[in-house]
Amino acid sequence: MEEQAEMIENKSGVRSQESGEKEPFYIKNPSFDNKLKLSGVSCAVCHLREGKIYGPPLRKGKGQGARGKGLGEKSQISNLKSQIKDAHDGFIEKDFFEKAEFCAACHQLDEGYELNGKVLTNTYREWKESIYSKNNITCQNCHMPGRQHLFRGIHDPEMVKRGITINAVREGSNARLVITNTGVGHFFPTYVTPAVIIKGFMLNKNDKVISRSMKKAFIGRKVNLDLSKEIFDTRIPPEKSFEFDYTVSKSYNSGKLVFEVWVYPDEFYNRFYRDLLKGKNGGFDGKEIEKAFKITEKSGYRLFREIL
Repeated sequence: MEEQAEMIENKSGVRSQESGEKEPFYIKNPSFDNKLKLSGVSCAVCHLREGKIYGPPLRKGKGQGARGKGLGEKSQISNLKSQIKDAHDGFIEKDFFEKAEFCAACHQLDEGYELNGKVLTNTYREWKESIYSKNNITCQNCHMPGRQHLFRGIHDPEMVKRGITINAVREGSNARLVITNTGVGHFFPTYVTPAVIIKGFMLNKNDKVISRSMKKAFIGRKVNLDLSKEIFDTRIPPEKSFEFDYTVSKSYNSGKLVFEVWVYPDEFYNRFYRDLLKGKNGGFDGKEIEKAFKITEKSGYRLFREIL
């Protein structure tokens, strides 16, 4: 455990050591993400079973997962290759690592809690019933391209932009914004955790928001904090769309209309932490809850804005 803690503390690289040697060495990890480290998903979660290390088959050529490559820059790998035979002094190769079913262990909980006839964690089945499954486009294709362990998703604006198409039009006093799920291999968004909010509002002659003109729509699956009720489920399945209509009031028909799309990746967590801070925290560390609350307060971002 002490050695493992030392490895975790090394924030700049990947530790490796040839069997029998005493001195470890480090190689720079250009993709290191401290937020990802703090998420709690360690290497062992996917790669360690009963004391044995497993992984996908090594590939020939360039990129992560290639024999003698994929652990960093070429100069680093050249040095690494001369000191070790394979990663971790060898591992057991399994094709299963490249299948969507591998991800289902955590992202499809059929035995889990249900609301309105749907389990809370249903991502694999959403994918299974989509065109992506039929075309063998797996979770790994999108979330681990080139075997990179970046796991980009709803928290990453560029990833979300690649997954959906947004169109906004206005004809006189009538306007519409349409969000189409053109690239997400499951519902957008999946889970009950995120929320997407569409805003439509008018600007006055000084380009200030006319508050009474504000209209909103919500995309997501919103549930009570005690999981007793599903309030709504407006998520967008693959190849489907969500339409938001806006009628401009006659009193400012000649003004500028603004459409915005905001993404709140941690909306449920934020509500949950806020509730804990207001009342009894159930034995949780108050400082940790406060810290988590602040993180979720800042995770939202504006994905889209257009003036019509």
